[in-house]
Amino acid sequence: MEINRDDLDKLIPKVKRALQKTHDLTAQELWGNLMEFSPQDHGRLAGSWVLQRKGKMESTIGTKVKYALVQNDGSDPYMIYPRQAKSLRFSVAGGFIFAKAVLHPGIQGTHYIEGSIAAAESRIPQFVQMALDQEGL
Repeated sequence: MEINRDDLDKLIPKVKRALQKTHDLTAQELWGNLMEFSPQDHGRLAGSWVLQRKGKMESTIGTKVKYALVQNDGSDPYMIYPRQAKSLRFSVAGGFIFAKAVLHPGIQGTHYIEGSIAAAESRIPQFVQMALDQEGL
């Protein structure tokens, strides 16, 4: 088999487009996974993920929700203090309990970011094949 310069000149743009398509499919998959795998008490975190293309082969996915990493990584125990009142109020057994501060036991991380990445990575071979097929390679 012989490959000449004309063959390469035709092949290189197709390979570049296939790489770009693979990147785009992987970024979209990760974005979707983050929305799906995020803890969804109210759905605020799940709906907050933003996918932005930064260049031909660079994209970022992020959120402005402050507790996103705490939900992923967990936290040590921490103190809770009232923000606007003089004390915290809790309803317990039909009555109320007041406290100046409470020790929260911490949060166990769900590691949804790592799970989202792993799920997207597992599909990369499929995305490569799809992109190559679209380019006729």
